[in-house]
Amino acid sequence: MTTGAPRSGDHVVRLPFASGAARAARDLLNRLLDHHGVSDELRQDAALIVHELVVNAVLHGRPDDDEQIEFATWVESGELVISVHDSGETGQVVVRPPSQDAPNGRGLAIVDALSTRWSVDRSDGTRVSAHLDI
Repeated sequence: MTTGAPRSGDHVVRLPFASGAARAARDLLNRLLDHHGVSDELRQDAALIVHELVVNAVLHGRPDDDEQIEFATWVESGELVISVHDSGETGQVVVRPPSQDAPNGRGLAIVDALSTRWSVDRSDGTRVSAHLDI
């Protein structure tokens, strides 16, 4: 069972703490998924999860000393794991109750709906990981 943190051999990249980070992460994810022959549905779900996790890190997190965040993904025990780490240590990482009037706040609800499970590790900054069955 994975702890949610990448290990040696996993696909780990550092991305700029900027709005373009989500697109770069989706591109990297697509390259990994090309090697695993996954369904179009899984590919779309994973891309949306990557987008939400990276955007949340940029909007609500904090960059490291090099103005970057970490994006990691790997396949383990029949699951695709997507993990995003930033240096922020404050705020709550929870699914918000739905509101039609709120202009944002749906990202983790989307992650929750599309993933098999997801978790938050606050032991060193904030790492949010989502698992999807392959």
